[in-house]
Amino acid sequence: MNRRRKSAGWIILLTVLLATASFHYPYEPAKADGAQAGGEQRSLTHAEEPADSWIVKWRGEPDPTFAESSVVLRAYDASRVYVARPSDGREPAEWLDRWKRSPQIEYIVPNREVRIAAATNDPFIDRQTYLQQTHAVDAWSEVNRSDSIVVALVDTGVDLDHPDLKDNLVTGVNLIQPGQPPRDDNGHGTNVAGVIAAVGNNGKGVAGMLWKTSIMPIKALEPSGRGDEDKLGEGIRYAVDHGADIVVLSVGLLRNDSFLQEIVQYAEDHGVLLIAASGNDEGRNIRYPAAYPTVLAVGGIKENNAIAERANYGPELDLVAPWSVFTTAVGGRYEYRDGTSMAAPQVAAAAAMIWTKYPDLKVHEVRNLLRQTADDVGDAGWDERTGYGLLRVDRALTEPYRTDMYEPNDDRQNAKPFSISRMISAELTGGADADWFAIDVPYDGTLHVQLLSDQPAPSEVKLTHTGYDGVTTKAVSPGETLDFGVRKGRNWIALQFASGAETAAWTYRLSSSFSIYSDPFEENDRQYMAYKLAPRNQTVTGTFHAEDDKDWYAVTFEQSGKVKVKVTPDTKRIDPILTVEKQGERAMTIDDNEDGEPESYAFEVFPGTYYFQVSKLMPDPANGEYAFELQYEPLYIDPNEPNDRSFQATVIGMDAVYEGVFDRASDVDYFKFNLSARSLVRLSVAGIPADREVTLALQSGGLVPIAQSANSPGASAVSMDIPLDPGTYYVRLSASDTIQDRMYELKVHADPLIAGFVDIAGHWAQGAIADLANRGIVSGYGAYTFGPDRKISRAEAVTLIVKAFGYTKRRNPGFTDLPPNHWAYDSVSKAVQAGVVQGYPDGRFDPDGQLSRVEMASLFAEALGIAGKLRGNVPFADLPADHWAVPILKQLKAEGWIEGYADGTFRPDEPTTRAEFVALLSRILHR
Repeated sequence: MNRRRKSAGWIILLTVLLATASFHYPYEPAKADGAQAGGEQRSLTHAEEPADSWIVKWRGEPDPTFAESSVVLRAYDASRVYVARPSDGREPAEWLDRWKRSPQIEYIVPNREVRIAAATNDPFIDRQTYLQQTHAVDAWSEVNRSDSIVVALVDTGVDLDHPDLKDNLVTGVNLIQPGQPPRDDNGHGTNVAGVIAAVGNNGKGVAGMLWKTSIMPIKALEPSGRGDEDKLGEGIRYAVDHGADIVVLSVGLLRNDSFLQEIVQYAEDHGVLLIAASGNDEGRNIRYPAAYPTVLAVGGIKENNAIAERANYGPELDLVAPWSVFTTAVGGRYEYRDGTSMAAPQVAAAAAMIWTKYPDLKVHEVRNLLRQTADDVGDAGWDERTGYGLLRVDRALTEPYRTDMYEPNDDRQNAKPFSISRMISAELTGGADADWFAIDVPYDGTLHVQLLSDQPAPSEVKLTHTGYDGVTTKAVSPGETLDFGVRKGRNWIALQFASGAETAAWTYRLSSSFSIYSDPFEENDRQYMAYKLAPRNQTVTGTFHAEDDKDWYAVTFEQSGKVKVKVTPDTKRIDPILTVEKQGERAMTIDDNEDGEPESYAFEVFPGTYYFQVSKLMPDPANGEYAFELQYEPLYIDPNEPNDRSFQATVIGMDAVYEGVFDRASDVDYFKFNLSARSLVRLSVAGIPADREVTLALQSGGLVPIAQSANSPGASAVSMDIPLDPGTYYVRLSASDTIQDRMYELKVHADPLIAGFVDIAGHWAQGAIADLANRGIVSGYGAYTFGPDRKISRAEAVTLIVKAFGYTKRRNPGFTDLPPNHWAYDSVSKAVQAGVVQGYPDGRFDPDGQLSRVEMASLFAEALGIAGKLRGNVPFADLPADHWAVPILKQLKAEGWIEGYADGTFRPDEPTTRAEFVALLSRILHR
């Protein structure tokens, strides 16, 4: 036979899907003298026996017309269940067919005779709790052995001499050591075989779900439990070609390719049922071949029907079965084992029992019967964690097969789940019937839907897709595949006859698959096609949408630095490989971790172009995404080096920005500046990383420390303000650790200090302010400012008058708004005693109110003893003759103390500035 081989030079390793270590029982139970009473199974018939009555479950209120064609024997109103039979004269088959099609009926099943269940005398039967959990024990009254079904195990072989297995073994093959018997040198295959068909009721060890059937051992795995993909494929093909009806695959791999797809389809085309374990990778990634649409994917469940956390799940999952079993082991022993590889053979045994009772069922019908009779233990209906539910062997052997298990689903609101990578079977009952299905797709991409049937469609069939771009309807024929562009999330498809007048019923199968989108960086499969990324921190998302897809990215760095690149896949079906190459230099390949795990690489870059290739170990397309993360920290060069010593200090000017780095923890940077006049100097350093501390130190020309400061935790800058005399000064900078990924910025600013103030240089009142400052009469605000153009308050003005004229005696001022704790209380008390101030008529002084120009004139007149004169013209154009201050202003102007503005006005009510007040006070003191 010509067997297809892999075209590439790589090897795929298969692993048995066990979850935990085993617990061995190193002894064989004593042999029984014979079968125990009650242990024999009744003789089996393969055809469906006619029923005398039927159990009918209504969805709501019973159809009133049902009583016209039926004899209702019993009614259980609380559960909406009737026991009925056709009326006399009615053809039973026609009656049954009519009511099976009724959407008002949930199910209609034969009312079978109940018998005592078959039992076994196997001593370890109590340890086989999975037999009770799946109700296999209840099913033994229907089927407990098969002389017609062959179940092939593509595994590690079987213990050919095991007393509980050898009588059920048929000829197999050893693909690892051709010519040798398929003897188990690992133990896994023997575990699987015991679950299916350990000889039952023989007084030894355990009982298989089938006490007798034909097990075909096919050894395709090494003693380690690993093997090559070609051996898996060859094992399946051997089983198909040598008479197997069912193939159990408690092995799996995370890749999908044409070779394995072809083998799986070969089995389907020959009517052989494939059943495979989902895997134990603790993730949403069903292993292949379980992930193929025509393979029953089996997950695991615990004894309490809780989900086994390590069991793989996903859209391809069909059923779950008990995760933990007690079964046969090599050397004639028995042991506990768990994993989805122990769940899959339970479904295989159930399928063998179904085919034993119903030999005319087709392979897709066996799949459907197992699905529709499962116990819904998860979310209502199908779900990713438990599929259609827990295997129920008893139901599979007693409930009738339904050609359409998804009804009612005649509109979008009642659409039934149909996940990607699954084949389902259903029926259109006529032109009025529409079958709606909801499909959740995991990514943007293309949904492929294939229509299949064993019979031609009676008339044209249309398939409708509803998704992000609206509604698309296409005609479809059996064997045809339609493609639909889809977005991540919920999509719907509907199948129905094009003609609403169609009366025939038609069974069909739908098979789905999915292809992920092509990422936006394509075409970038070659280095010269590399997608250009900017040299900055960023993360991009890519896909492997096609066979042998490789993604190239290019980054041009203009500055040396530290780079870390990381590739993180979101599925174990991607085993990423990262390649880093500088243009013209040797490439570095990173592949350190397992399937689904990130790969990363950190290195130093220099100016130039670097290429990054993201690929995967196997060339097959993968339905998954990866994140390519680039982290870049530029390493800057200090333009001022060497300046580690004071004699190497960089000379700096005022207000210029000087940049630098600390290329080592011990690095110190010195700078030097000169002052020609006493100044308030501000030194600042910006651009400090949040996790670094920079110390700014000021030293004299003789390197004597003057001041020092450091940034607070998390702060990006440090500064200091300090008055300095003329001379030379040094700035010393140091850091708690290296700073090379950015430049710090040093700046020195100097404001000349005149009379201790930085804001009076060049001001028209500079001389007067300096005069009074030197006399100790005026002082400024914080930060060495005087605020010459600020408005002076009444309290400030009185305080300056008291200081200037030396008033010392006090008198209680008695103002209602001047409490004793006011800062100017003492000065106002002295001014009141001296008779130079008075309050308002309402008893207020308003100490914090602004002093108007006319109030300033009045205050100085009182201090000078000027009473005013009545004769003469009004001195300013904006004063009425009857203004209360006209006499005072006449005399002050006449004596030369005050002047108005150029336009001849005095503006008496405008607030007085500090400069105006100090200038007049200085003139008075110099009289």
